[in-house]
Amino acid sequence: MTADALAADNVLGHFRWIDGDADTWSMLRDGNSLNSIVAELARLCLADAPDLIVGIEARGFVFAPMVALTLGVGFSPIRKGDAMFPGETATVESAPDYRGKTQKLSARTDHLGPGVRVALVDDWVETGSQAVAARRLIEESGAELVNVTVIVDEANQAARGSLPVIRSIVSGNDLP
Repeated sequence: MTADALAADNVLGHFRWIDGDADTWSMLRDGNSLNSIVAELARLCLADAPDLIVGIEARGFVFAPMVALTLGVGFSPIRKGDAMFPGETATVESAPDYRGKTQKLSARTDHLGPGVRVALVDDWVETGSQAVAARRLIEESGAELVNVTVIVDEANQAARGSLPVIRSIVSGNDLP
């Protein structure tokens, strides 16, 4: 089985709906599954040669640092709400997400800057509201968002038109 097929098999084999909510946490419990998913996310990111991996709080804080380690590049967090950050930050408000909620996102400006190629790693993209807000944070600092790499891609047309290439292990259509 190829690495990409193994990762997809692990995503689909461990994915569950619980009370109508997607459970992407169960795929992390098994070490082999976690390893194959992180390796595939890293392989997908690598195509665009990022210098830095960012992840949005909360699930992005799980996957993005592991992808950064795999690729040998740095990680920078994007925080939600009024979370504390030392140093100078940039902040933007997202458009409403699939639940109709907006999020205030913040990033450290000294982690970004002209010439930095950034990949955003997360578990899921649907409306893309947070990814688009993250893109604004990244690009306002002079850096470039080169891709959005996720486990599950359900991005709508508006999101696709507002983001660089979206790479994923599976699409929403593949889910049980």
